[in-house]
Amino acid sequence: MKKYLLIILAAVSTLMFSSCDSWVDSNINVDPNNPVDAPLNLVLPVAEVSYAYVVGGDFSRFTGMWIQNFTGIDRQFDVLNNYQFTESDGDNAWSTTYQVCLNNLKIVSEKATESNSPHYRGIAKVMMAATMGQVADLWGDAPMSEALLGNANLKPKYDKADAIYASIQTMLNEAITDLGSATSTFKPDASSDIIHGGNVSKWIKTAHALKARYAWRLSKVDQSKAASAALQSIALAMGSEADDAMVYFAEDPTAENPLSQFLSQRSGYMTTGTRLVDIMNGLEDPRRDAYIAADKDGKFTVDCDPGPLYASSDSPVPVITYAEMMMIRAEIKLAEGSDADAKQSYTNAIKSSMKAAGVSDVEVTTYLAKPEVMPTGNLTLDHIMTQKYLALYTQPESFCDWRKTGIPSITPPKNASGLTPRRFIYPISERIYNSANMPAGITTQSKIFWDK
Repeated sequence: MKKYLLIILAAVSTLMFSSCDSWVDSNINVDPNNPVDAPLNLVLPVAEVSYAYVVGGDFSRFTGMWIQNFTGIDRQFDVLNNYQFTESDGDNAWSTTYQVCLNNLKIVSEKATESNSPHYRGIAKVMMAATMGQVADLWGDAPMSEALLGNANLKPKYDKADAIYASIQTMLNEAITDLGSATSTFKPDASSDIIHGGNVSKWIKTAHALKARYAWRLSKVDQSKAASAALQSIALAMGSEADDAMVYFAEDPTAENPLSQFLSQRSGYMTTGTRLVDIMNGLEDPRRDAYIAADKDGKFTVDCDPGPLYASSDSPVPVITYAEMMMIRAEIKLAEGSDADAKQSYTNAIKSSMKAAGVSDVEVTTYLAKPEVMPTGNLTLDHIMTQKYLALYTQPESFCDWRKTGIPSITPPKNASGLTPRRFIYPISERIYNSANMPAGITTQSKIFWDK
């Protein structure tokens, strides 16, 4: 099925940029291999897969190198690992995000409105919110209100990142209403929705989880408000890892996980990250076999490749998970001084992460008994953020956490060019075609509004 979806992705993304004059008879010159239209059940999975390819691809690799989930060791990735990020490096991710992912989500939303299919529209809005959240967190100000208009506006204005954040919450509220609709002409199913198989209840939980993520991101803007909003949303989000929002892939060369594809096509470009290895070895973390492919001597070092959990051909790319919700709740309860409550959420998150990695209950119990993991005294932010770093391995979310808390501490590589980057710079395509609107003077050290 995934192979089929990727073929459709190529077809649909091609048709989005084609047009014909009104005087041409639409019944002639029809190429059956390049459709001019596609139904909801074909466009939605295209958008879901494209989201996973960019988030689990360039976003994950670039930010992962900076927070040392990975180590770039050859060619472009050696340069990126040493903090030399140019306006060409993010160009592909930017274009895929807007031209493929967001454009297809817009198509789904519009078609869903035309056909009175609010369940499809709700899913599209959840994914648009997730996508724009990634854009705002990595680039800051970005086109949104005037984006995706095609020839009607080829030079959209840049919305402020904080305005994008407000729009994300609005979109998610609208999505929750749509997904809760009693009727929907067309309803997504397992063949058209590769994240939740058309389960609108799980999509509502995903929407609440994203609301919690983006509410809590603003904890250094207004902690009390952020905590209150996040806790309300967490209560309505995932109840266990069974509700996790994941994009699944297949053991097919044309439909494999983006990290797996990268490692097979560019062997020797990237290995496991220094900080990840140090933390996992120091704790003798039982997830090591899943996160890191051991060497011939059974050791876990920075020379090892990423492990099978997220680097196999059929590995999923997470959108948002129960483990993340529990870690956010632990952060909030820690800030409120509720140590026992914080420890419970923290424990739930670790157990969920361990389960995903195939760790046995006995190993989990042993791990949680380590004082470095579960202190006899009060839990600290360092405990929570270190374990969140491990639980969210490969996810760009860890880069956001590091910018907010500085945990875990990162020692720049010896050949690093300056300080650890805090953002992407705008792509060359924007400088060439939309320079009048693109913010000027941005460097990798320019901070996003919530990065205090």
